[in-house]
Amino acid sequence: MMKIIKRDSSLVEFNKEKIVNAIVKAMNECQAGVDKDLAWKIADKIESEFKDSGVLPTVESVQDRVEELLAVNGRFDASKRYILFRQERTRLRNQGWEMTDLQRDIYEKKYRFENESFDEFLNRVSGGNNYIKKAIKDKKFMPAGRILAGRGLDKLGRKVTLSNCYVLPKIEDNIESIFDTAKYLARTYSYGGGVGLNISKLRPKGAKVNNAANTTTGAVSFMDLYSMVTGLIGMRGRRGALMLNMDVSHPDIEEFIDIKNDLNKVTKANISVNITDDFMNAVKNNEEYELYFKVDATGEEIRKKVNARKLFRKLAFNNWNMAEPGMLFTDRINSWHLMSEDPEFEFAGVNPCAEETLPAFGSCNLSSINLAEFVKKPFTKHAYFEFEKFGEMVRQGVIYLNEVLDENMNLHPLKQQREMSRDLRQIGLGIMGQADMFIKMGIRYGSEESIDLIHKIGKVLINEALR
Repeated sequence: MMKIIKRDSSLVEFNKEKIVNAIVKAMNECQAGVDKDLAWKIADKIESEFKDSGVLPTVESVQDRVEELLAVNGRFDASKRYILFRQERTRLRNQGWEMTDLQRDIYEKKYRFENESFDEFLNRVSGGNNYIKKAIKDKKFMPAGRILAGRGLDKLGRKVTLSNCYVLPKIEDNIESIFDTAKYLARTYSYGGGVGLNISKLRPKGAKVNNAANTTTGAVSFMDLYSMVTGLIGMRGRRGALMLNMDVSHPDIEEFIDIKNDLNKVTKANISVNITDDFMNAVKNNEEYELYFKVDATGEEIRKKVNARKLFRKLAFNNWNMAEPGMLFTDRINSWHLMSEDPEFEFAGVNPCAEETLPAFGSCNLSSINLAEFVKKPFTKHAYFEFEKFGEMVRQGVIYLNEVLDENMNLHPLKQQREMSRDLRQIGLGIMGQADMFIKMGIRYGSEESIDLIHKIGKVLINEALR
C-alpha cells in the first residue's frame, strides 16, 4: 500500500477517495457542475505517477498535481476553486476560523497557549485524535473551556484540571465542615475547576448553638464566605465559578431567595432553589407549605408555615428582576438518571452552570456536538439531518472524553476527587446549535415538528453514548 507524507511528517496510507472528494467539493462550487469520472481519472493518474516514480508523495505535491491536471483537462473553474480551498485551509491551519474581534480576543486570552498556531492548538486539544481534530476544525464538535485552555500543559509543569465541573459534599452543620469546604473550594479553583455547593444542612438563623454565640447567624450568612473565596482565587484572567443551592423546605429559604437583591452580597456565586413535587403541588393548590429543620446536635426543631404560591411568586419575581435564583427540580433529577435505581447513590448538587448533577467530590469533563453542522442541503426544502453521522460523532465524542478523563486522572485538585473520577468515570457530552439547526431546516422553534426532531436526536445521543 502506497504511503503519503503529511504536513507533520507522519506517514499515512495514500487514499484516492480523499482526492476525489476534494475535487468534487471544488466542482460543486462551479457552474459546470460535478464530473466524478474526471475526479477519479485524476486520482488514478496521480497514484500511478507517484508509484512509477518511486518517490513518496507529500500532501502538498499531490495537491499541486490536482491543480495542474484539472487545468489540463479543461476544468479551469474547478482548478481555481481548488486553489482557493487550499488557501483557505492554509489560513485555517495558521490563524483558525474567521472570528469577530471579540471572538479573537477570547481565543487569544483564554485558550491559545503562548504563540501556538491554530493547527498546534488543534493538535494539543485533540491529543492526537485525528477524528476529533477534524470535527473541531469543521465546527462539529467543541470541547469545553478547561480542555481548550489546559490540555497538555501538565507536561510543562502546570497544575490545571481538564474538568469544568465539581461538586463538593453537602456542608455539614458544624464549624469544621464549614471551613474545610472553604479550603476545598480554594484548592479546586486554583486548578481551574468550578464548584457547586448545597448549604441545606446548615441550621437556620436563630437556631441554638452550644458555644459563645448562643444562636447562629444562619445558613445564608455563610454564603458570603464562599463567595469571597471564589473572588480571591483567580483562573488565568477569570474568577472562580460557584453555585450555591438550598432546599425549598429550609426555614431560611426566603432570605436565600432575596439575597441577590442586595448588590453587595454574594457577588461571586450563582444561586438556585431545590424544588420538590410536594412544593409545586402546594403552589398549584395555593396551600400552606411547612418549612422544617431539625438540629441534630441539639434536637431543636424549627417549623415555619408559608403560602407556597406567594413564595413561588417571590422566587419568580426575583429571577425576572435579578436573573436569580434558578430552580432545580430535585424529584425529576433523582428519578431520571442512569443510577436512579441504586439506593446508595446520591447527588450532592450541581455545577455552577447547572447542567451537570454530581455526587460528593464528583467531577466532569465536557464537550458539545454542534447540531447545526449535521444539516445537509440547508435552507432548501430538501434539508435533512444526518442521523448516521451524528451517531458516529456521539461515539467518537465518548471515546475522546474518556481519553481526556484518563489523562486528567491525576490532575484533580483533591484526593477524593481523583478517587471519585476513577470509580464513576463521569463524562459530559451535550449538544448545541439547536436553534441554528431548526433555521437551516426551515422548522419553527417549539413546533410539534421541532419537538419530534429533538426527541429523535436525543434518543440517538443516549443510545449511541451507552453502546
